[in-house]
This record gives sequence, C-alpha cells and structure tokens, in this order.
Amino acid sequence: MNTQLQNDPFILRRYFVLAIRNLRRRLVRTGLTIAGVALAVTVAVSLGGFMLGYRGAIDKSIDMLGFQVMIMAKGCPYEAATMMLKGGTGLLYLPGEIYDSVRNDAGIESITPIFVGVAQKQGSGIREDSSEKNFIIISGIEVASYKEMKPWINFKSGQGFDGGRWFSPGSRNEVVLGFEAAEYEQRKVGDTFFATITPAGKPEPVQHELKVVGILDRTGTQDDGTVFLPLDVTREYFGRPGQLTILGIKLKQFNAVNMRNFETRWLKLPEVQVVGLQQVKNTLVGLVATAQTMIAAVAIIAIIVAFIGVINTILMSVYERTSEIGIMKALGARRDSIFQLIWLETVMMCLAGGIFGSIMAVIGSDLVEKAIKSVADMGVSGSIVQITPAVIGYAILGAVILGFFAGLYPAWRASSMRPVEAINKGN
Repeated sequence: MNTQLQNDPFILRRYFVLAIRNLRRRLVRTGLTIAGVALAVTVAVSLGGFMLGYRGAIDKSIDMLGFQVMIMAKGCPYEAATMMLKGGTGLLYLPGEIYDSVRNDAGIESITPIFVGVAQKQGSGIREDSSEKNFIIISGIEVASYKEMKPWINFKSGQGFDGGRWFSPGSRNEVVLGFEAAEYEQRKVGDTFFATITPAGKPEPVQHELKVVGILDRTGTQDDGTVFLPLDVTREYFGRPGQLTILGIKLKQFNAVNMRNFETRWLKLPEVQVVGLQQVKNTLVGLVATAQTMIAAVAIIAIIVAFIGVINTILMSVYERTSEIGIMKALGARRDSIFQLIWLETVMMCLAGGIFGSIMAVIGSDLVEKAIKSVADMGVSGSIVQITPAVIGYAILGAVILGFFAGLYPAWRASSMRPVEAINKGN
C-alpha cells in the first residue's frame, strides 16, 4: 500500500469502517472503556465549569454591588464580603461621624451609607399560623444615594402587577421588599406584617408593624432577599442612632494607585478598615482554592485510570486478534497500515468518551451546583457552574489527545508482529 493509496479518501473511509466493526465485536469491553473515559471527561468538564462559573459569579455579584470600595469597622474582610454578597450581618458598627468625614474626600464620586440588621418574624406569608421563628434581613438606606449607586434597580412589573414605590419621606413603617423576600413571604403591595427587633442595650424586644409599599425586580444579588427601611428609622429600631454598618463608595478614578492612596488616607483611623472589591474577590477565590485543587486531583486520577483502561482494552484486542493481524500482514498489509488501524480504534473510543462525558456534564450541571452549594458556602449568589462550548471543546480535544498517546504502544505492538509468528500464536 503506497502513500497515495493511504491518503485516498476511499481507503481512509475503509479504515473507519473497519475500526468501528472491530470495536463493535467486543461491545461490552468497548462500552466500559468509553464509560471510563466519559467519567474522566465529566469530572474535568464539571471542574472547568465550576472554576469558570464561580469566578463569573463573583464578578457579577461584585459588579452588582454598585460600588468599588467598602469602609466598615475593623473585622474579617471575608465576613464583610459575605455580608454584602449574601446578605449576612456583622456585629461591628461605624460611628456616624466617620461618614461625615469620608463623604468630603476629594477622590469620591459617590457614597451611600448602609445599616444592616436582623429582625425576627413570626410565621410567614404562606403559613401565618406557624409557630416557627423566622428571621429577615433589614437594610436601612438613603434612597437617593442607593439608587445613584445602583441605577439598574427597578420595581417589579408585569401584567396586572403593581410594583409600588419607595417609602415616603418621614415614613416610619413603610418597607420595600426584594424579589425573593416578597416571593418567600407571599407579600404584595399593601400587605402588612410584624417584625420583632431587640434594640441595643434593651432587654425586651419591640414589635413593629410594617407595610409593604414596593417590591423590587430580581437582581440576582443580596438585595433580592432584603427588606429595605429608611436609614434613620432602621437605626432607631435597632437602638443604634448615628451608627452604620458599611459605607459603599465609588471613586472618581478607580485604579490601584488611587485605591492605595484612598486606603492610606482612611486607614489611619483606628476603628476603620478599607476593603477594595478586588481584595474581596481574591479572598473569596482563595477560600475555594483548596477545594478546586482537590477536585482537580480527582480529575487527574480519573484521567490516569481512563488512560490505563484504554491501553488495556486495546492491548487485549490486539492479543485476541493476533492471528487476524498476522493474516493481514501475510496478505500485504504494511506496518504503518496496521499501526494506523489500531491507533484509529483507540482515538475513536476516546472521542466517543469525550462526547458522552461532555453531554453527561451538561445534563448534570444543575446537580453538581446543588451538591457544591449543599456542602460549602460559596459566598455568592447566582450560578457557580458555567459550562461553555470552549470548556467542552477543550475537554473533547483532551480526550482525543489521551487516545493519541494511549494508542501508541498497542499500535506499535500490533504493527511489529511477524506474520508467521502471529498466525501460529493465534492458532
């Protein structure tokens, strides 16, 4: 068989047909090998989707905060990040005079003060008679500066649905609900409910009747699960007049130099810490680095096992077909023809495993995401597994490369057989 024949499309098509026929002759063994490759690819694609999706979720959550820098009382930066990204609450508060000082900084474009607290509520909108104690997150805000920081916030709208409005100036019991808070509570504009708050320094809790005047559209951030009250009213209810939880800040020019200069100006205050959102991102990514390393190790082990399984399958096929290969060589088949046939069988199995594994990863992505969120708090909202065509493409390419290398030794072994010895061994 000369080079011209080998490159002929008809001959190449015959190679594929013969390779598929050989693989189908040992269907169970072929299927198990493909399943092993598919499992390794599923793990690899899921890992790639998690790494890509988690970073994307962090970027989205941070962008949707609306500000670039946070000023808060000294504490754990991750605790602060979780508070803003997931709606948790801290126990440390800023004195009000710090806000008055910081707002005059020449490098600030805009600033919004926020007070976060947790209130207790009896029952829910679904089961008002429930004796179970529920908690709601209350954010005290200044509407004007908050809307300036987050211009994308809108009230929920739809056919026959009244999204309402922001609370009136001077109101003391009007609240605006985030999308998920309204869904969970089964509230609509005009409804009322009771929240119990224990003011700082007071032993007895106080019950407040709150009226829903607005429901926000979904944002995919911590705002969705939040109940909003006027800033001064919230501080009064929690017994912390003049205090704040966080100052959200946008700088006029946000870059590393301006951020460092801003930190230098305000870190001189003993009770203040300045947290840039890039620092928050690095902190959150670092927290799951160990988990990602462990998952990567599992993926590598799965790939090694699949690699060994492919080699074993093809070698067994070569041994079982020793006589057949000997006859082919006796009839004039060249070494490179035998090599190409066995190598092609290996690559085809790995390609099939790569395709099936990618499909399994896409189908099971929601299950993977739920499993990850059930065992670890990722510190962000939204999807953390994002399987893109590029991830799938790299995974399938990797499977083909696996087949390329796994098929080298079995193909060489088959092509090196002497015709007479191969026929005798087969008999």
